Amino acid sequence: MMKILLFVLFLLSSDWVEAQQLSVQSFQKLENDLSARGSEGRTDQNGDRCAIIKVVTNEKGFVFEPDALGLVGSVQKTGEIWLYVPYGAKRLTIKHDRLGVLRNYTYPERIEKAGVYELVLTTGRVETVVHETVGMDYLVIRTDPAEAQVYIDEVYESGTGGVVQKFVPWGKHIYRVEHPLYHTEAGQVEVGSSGKKELAIKLRPAFGSIEISSLPESGAEVYIDGERVGVTPYRGDRLKSGEHRIRVLQPMYQPSEEVVRVRDNETSVVSLELQPNFGVMTFTSDPSCEIWVNNELKGQGSWSGRLNAGSYLLEVRREHHRSFRQTLTVEAGENRTVALGNPVPIYGMLNITSTPGDALIRLNGQEYGRTPALLKDIFIGTYTLELSKEGYAREGREITIEEGKVLPVNIEMCSGRELTLQTDREGDILYVDGKRVGVSPQKLELSYGIHTIRAERGEQHTEKELEVTETGGERVVTLGFGLLSGIRWSSSVTPKQKEILSRLVGNMVQVEGGRFQMGGTPEQGSDAFDKEKPVHEVTLSDYYMGKYEVRQSEWEAVMGNNPSYFKGDDLPIEQVSWEDCHEFIGRLNALTGLSFKLPTEAQWEYAARGGSLSKGYKFSGSNDLEEVGWYGSNSGNYTHRVGEKQPNELGLYDMSGNVWEWCEDKYGEYNITSQSDPLGAAKGSQWVYRGGCWCFEASYCRVSFRAHDPGNRYYSVGLRLVL
Repeated sequence: MMKILLFVLFLLSSDWVEAQQLSVQSFQKLENDLSARGSEGRTDQNGDRCAIIKVVTNEKGFVFEPDALGLVGSVQKTGEIWLYVPYGAKRLTIKHDRLGVLRNYTYPERIEKAGVYELVLTTGRVETVVHETVGMDYLVIRTDPAEAQVYIDEVYESGTGGVVQKFVPWGKHIYRVEHPLYHTEAGQVEVGSSGKKELAIKLRPAFGSIEISSLPESGAEVYIDGERVGVTPYRGDRLKSGEHRIRVLQPMYQPSEEVVRVRDNETSVVSLELQPNFGVMTFTSDPSCEIWVNNELKGQGSWSGRLNAGSYLLEVRREHHRSFRQTLTVEAGENRTVALGNPVPIYGMLNITSTPGDALIRLNGQEYGRTPALLKDIFIGTYTLELSKEGYAREGREITIEEGKVLPVNIEMCSGRELTLQTDREGDILYVDGKRVGVSPQKLELSYGIHTIRAERGEQHTEKELEVTETGGERVVTLGFGLLSGIRWSSSVTPKQKEILSRLVGNMVQVEGGRFQMGGTPEQGSDAFDKEKPVHEVTLSDYYMGKYEVRQSEWEAVMGNNPSYFKGDDLPIEQVSWEDCHEFIGRLNALTGLSFKLPTEAQWEYAARGGSLSKGYKFSGSNDLEEVGWYGSNSGNYTHRVGEKQPNELGLYDMSGNVWEWCEDKYGEYNITSQSDPLGAAKGSQWVYRGGCWCFEASYCRVSFRAHDPGNRYYSVGLRLVL
C-alpha cells in the first residue's frame, strides 16, 4: 500500500512545472541622460529623434513587441537593453521563452522626442499546476492593397504594412476587408488547436481608367463630375467605377459633354467633338493704317484671325487722320475677307516768319523751305519746329496744328548765347573784350566767336579767352584767383562737372599754419577721454580746407554714383569707407590737376578749433552746440544740408555734427612730445574720424574727441577735403 501511495505522489508531482513571471519594478525618465541626442541616437521614418528606453535586466533572449508606432531598433548593452521607440509610443509587450509574457505594459510617462527612460525588470518565481491547455491562438490577415481596413468580429483592427494580427479564442470569427476604391471582401474563419490561422485577402478593384481627347483641337479644359482635372489629351487612373459626367471647355467653341460608364479595371476612351463658336475673319486696309477691333489693336495694314460669333466695331486709324469706322456681325463657322475703308486726312496751316528772314524751316526734322512761308495742308498734331541760319543760334519750339486753322509763328533768332561770368568771390570787376560789364557774378549774352574775359580784384587780375559757340560749351564761366587759377582740367571733364567742381575748389578756405595744444585741453572739461591725452604741442604749415563737408552732388559728379542713405544734392555724402574716399580723391585730382587729400588728424583739429583765430571753444565755433552743429538732440534723426548752422572762426561749417569726417591718419595713442605736421601712427588697423554726427550726443561733437574704425561704411560718416 505504501509503494502505491508513493507512486501516486510521484505522478502528481510530475504535473507541476516551474515558471518565471515578468514584471516592471520601476519606470522613470532620466532627465540628464543625453544618449538619444548624441551619436548613439537614431531617427524614425519621419526624421524625428527616437526616444531610448533602457531595459535593466541580466537576462537575455527577450522579444519586444511595440504598439502601432513600431520599434526602430534595439541594442544589447551590459546589464541592459536599449530600445529605440518613436515619440508618442504608448505600450510595450515583453516576451521570453522561459520567463513568460508581460503583455501591453502601458508607459506611465509620455514618451517624448529624444527622451531617455529607464525600465527595471524583475522576475518572480512561482509554481503552478498545469491542468488544461490555452484555448486561444492568432488570426493573421494580410491585405492587398496594404491600406485596406480590416474588421474582425465587427471591430476595426489596425495593422502594419498590410498585416493585421489578433489573439482570438478558438472558434469561428467573421472578418471584413474594405477599401474605398475596391470591392469589399467578407467571410468566416475558424481558429482552433491546429495553430494560428493566416488569411491573404486580395481586393478586387472597383475603379478603372479614362482617356479623354477633344476634336478638332487639344488643350480643352476637362471637368469630371464638375471638378476640373486637367486639359486634353487627358488620362485619369483610379476613377471609381460607375457613371461620370465628362465636360470639356475650349475658348471659341461650344462646351461638349457626355456621360461615361467606367468599369472595373478597364480603360474607357472618350473623344468629344467641339463645335466652333467663331468665324475666321481677314481685314485689309492701307499698309500705313492700324486696324482696331472693339478698341483693341489687331495689326497694321491687315489682320487675320478668329472672332467669336457676335457684333464688332471695326476702326482704321492713322495719325493726323479721321478714323474710318464700320460695324460687323460675325457668324459661327464663316470664313470671310473684308476690305476696310481708309481714314481721311485732317489738315491745318502754318504761317511762319523770323527775324532775320531766310531761315531754314524744319518740322520734325523734315525741311519745308525758308522763312517767311505759309505752309498749307499740314497734318494736325504736335510738331517740333526748328529754324536755323548761319551765324545765329538754332531756335526750336513745339507747335500744335489744329484742323482748319492757321497757326501764326514769329521767331526772333539770337546771334549769341547767354552765359554767367563769375569768380570765387562776389564783387570782383568783370570785363569782356576790354569793356566793363559789371561785377561777379554777372549774367549776360555774348555773340558767337572768341572773346577776352577779365576779372580784377584790387591790384590782382586774371583773364582768359572764351569761345562762344552755338552748341555746347560752358553755361557758367569761372575766372580763377588763387586755387581756381591752378586748375588744369582733364580733357574728359564735362561742362556739368566743371560747374560743380569749380564751386568745390572755390569753397576751399586758406588755413594759416601755426602752433596749438592738441588733445583734451581745459575747455573740454570732464568730457575728455584718456585717448585725448596727453595734451601735446603741434606745429602746422599752411593748408586749404573745405568750407563744407563734401556734398552728394560733388561726389556724384566725380564717381557717377551716390551711395548715401539720406538723399539730397546739398546733403553731405555718407556711407563711404576710408578706401572709397581715397578713390574719390584720386579721380577728383585727375579731373582738376590739383592735389586734394584727407586732412591729417592734427590739421582737422587745428581747423576745428579756429586755427590762428581760435577763441578756445569746446565745439567748433561755439560753446553752445545748438548754434553750430546737428547732433542727436536737434537733428530729427537725419542729415542736413551743409552750411545751415553758424561757421567757426575760420568760416568752416559743420565741423561739429552733421556727419563724422574721415582723417588720413591711422589711430594711435598720443605722446607728450612736440610735433610738426604729424601724420599719425606708423602702424595700426583702424582709421581716425572726427567731429561727431547727427545721431550722437553732444560730448562726441567736441573738437578734441577721437573716434576710430577699420574704415567701414556708415550712414553717419562722410569726409572734408584739404589741399
